[in-house]
Amino acid sequence: MKAMVLCAGYGTRLNPLTETTPKPLVEIVGVVLLDDTLEHLAAMGVDSVIVNGSWLARELEEHLHRSDLPMEIRFQLEEKPLGTAGAVRRALPWLGEEFLVVYGDNLTRHPVAPLLELHRNLEAELTMSLAPTGDPSSKGIVRIDPYGRVTDFTEKPPPETAASNLANSGILVCRSSVVEHLDEGIFSDFGNDVLPMLLDSGRIVAADLPGGYTRDIGTLKSYLLACHDILSGTVIPYRMPDGLIDHRLIEDAHGIGDVNMAGTAWIRTGAEVGDGSALENCVLLQDSSVGRNCNLRNTLVLPGVNVPEGTDASEKYLSIF
Repeated sequence: MKAMVLCAGYGTRLNPLTETTPKPLVEIVGVVLLDDTLEHLAAMGVDSVIVNGSWLARELEEHLHRSDLPMEIRFQLEEKPLGTAGAVRRALPWLGEEFLVVYGDNLTRHPVAPLLELHRNLEAELTMSLAPTGDPSSKGIVRIDPYGRVTDFTEKPPPETAASNLANSGILVCRSSVVEHLDEGIFSDFGNDVLPMLLDSGRIVAADLPGGYTRDIGTLKSYLLACHDILSGTVIPYRMPDGLIDHRLIEDAHGIGDVNMAGTAWIRTGAEVGDGSALENCVLLQDSSVGRNCNLRNTLVLPGVNVPEGTDASEKYLSIF
């Protein structure tokens, strides 16, 4: 089966991690997000993939050329992002009649088989995976009937008006008819443009909760939670990073003083921690430093940040002091 993985977004909510790295190439506990996504698709039976890119597209394309992933991979350059549906429209001659569309900013273990079964049983034009969300304002919110047909879709509604807590979780089964009416090269979005059009015209859109894990790596908070999910064993990477032992990955211990650690930890090369500090469920990115006698819990320390001596922080994403 063929799939398109959407990777052309700017990833601004994940700054500064995405200032010099495309979001799909951000590492989560040493695992490149895009590589893990492609490995998952291969495990689900996908043998050919097209990946689009715009922001820092050269880095993305070069990474794909170096990969040894078990599938045919093509790259689609977009000088300006075409949107989720516009990108698929451009790739349609290669994708064919039926294919997957996968959002490239999700760490996922959703199975594909239940979506394909529902899609074909209902003869749907588009079938999407769903997952519960606690923040409807950041997702496309769906209401379905008992048979799995979508009866309502609203893109990023205010929480008080959301029809449900079920959100598009970023895997779509599509027929070519979903996007073939679009003009090639024109920006178009599934959530704002295509899905409302399909429903307004009475065409069959389906949705299912296929089970398994998914997390949108769109914010620093969700990035930290994804790191914890891998470190804790909630998600097992397809390619396990070297050195992950007892829920901790410490890439270079030379800068780590007499420190008390609890829970999970990922400490990148060049990071330093002063004597007397305590870390619980923390991620310290490259070339960051934590002073003496700090107490950090559920904390992300961003690259190059210096945390002053004696800092007490819980559930923070430390970027400047």
